[in-house]
Amino acid sequence: MKKMIFIDTNIWCYYFDARLPEHEYVIEPLRNTLKSEEIIVNTVIVMEVAHYLTRNLDEKEAKEKIESFINLRNMKIVDFDKALVTLALELLTRYAKSNRLGGRDSTILASLDRLKIKTLFTHDQNLKDLAQKLDIEIIDLIP
Repeated sequence: MKKMIFIDTNIWCYYFDARLPEHEYVIEPLRNTLKSEEIIVNTVIVMEVAHYLTRNLDEKEAKEKIESFINLRNMKIVDFDKALVTLALELLTRYAKSNRLGGRDSTILASLDRLKIKTLFTHDQNLKDLAQKLDIEIIDLIP
C-alpha cells in the first residue's frame, strides 16, 4: 500500500525552479517519491505554487509547469471546503500565538488531520516544529 505524503509549497517551488540552490536537493528524492507514493496537496498549495511560478518564470514555462503539476498521476488535490476551513480556523486560533502558525500552514495541518496523513515534506521551520509536536513525520530534503 502506498504511503500518503503531503508536500508543502516550498518543496514544489524548489522542484520546479532549477535556478534555486535548493533544487539540487529535492529533484531526485521528489521524483522517486512521485513514482512510489500517493501525493496529497490542497487547493491552497496549488494556488501558492502557481503564484510562485507565474511570478518567477516566463508565461509559457509557468503554464507548462502548472499543467504538469496539477496533472500528476498519483497526486490528489484536496478541495478546501467549509469543513476544512472550519478545522483550519480551529488550528489557527489554537496555535497562532503559541507556535507562530500562519493561515496557509493551518490549512496544511487541517488537511493532514482530515485525511489522517502522517508524513509531511516541508522546509518551513515553524511548521516543522509544530507538526513534530503533533506526531507528524517531517521530511526536509534540504540539509
